[in-house]
Amino acid sequence: MIRRQTPVARDHFLNWFDAVRENPRLIWETPAIRYTTYGLCLILLGWSLSAFATWVSPPLPTGAKNVAVTADFHVLCTNPNCELHFVINRPFGFHKFPVECPKCHQPTGHSARRCFSENCKGQWIAPIEENGKLTCPHCGSNFN
Repeated sequence: MIRRQTPVARDHFLNWFDAVRENPRLIWETPAIRYTTYGLCLILLGWSLSAFATWVSPPLPTGAKNVAVTADFHVLCTNPNCELHFVINRPFGFHKFPVECPKCHQPTGHSARRCFSENCKGQWIAPIEENGKLTCPHCGSNFN
C-alpha cells in the first residue's frame, strides 16, 4: 500500500505546501502538524514540571547516604561435609543460586532461611521445594 502511494506523496506534499503559502492558517488545520505540536508541548510541560519539582524540593540532610543497590544474602552450604553458613553481598533481586562455598569451593551454597519451629528453634536451613512450596528439610514446616 505504501509503495503505491510513494510516487504521489511528493505531489501531495507540494500541493499542500503551495496551499499553505497562499493561506498560512492551513498549517494549523493539518492534523499531523497540530498533534505533533500538542505532543511537543506536553513533553515541554512535563520537563518544566520536573525541573520545578527539583528546584523546590528541600536539599538532602547532611550526611545522607545514597540509596542502597545491594543486599546481604544468607547462604548455607548443602555439602554434608561442610554445611557452612555465610553471607554474600549481591544486587537486589539476586537469584542465581547455588553459589560457590568459600570453605569447600563447591557450587553448593543455597539461599538460607531461619526456621522458627519447635524442632529447629531459629536454625538457618536451606529450604527445599515440595509441591511448589518451600519447606524445611528437618521439620517439614512451610515458608510460604
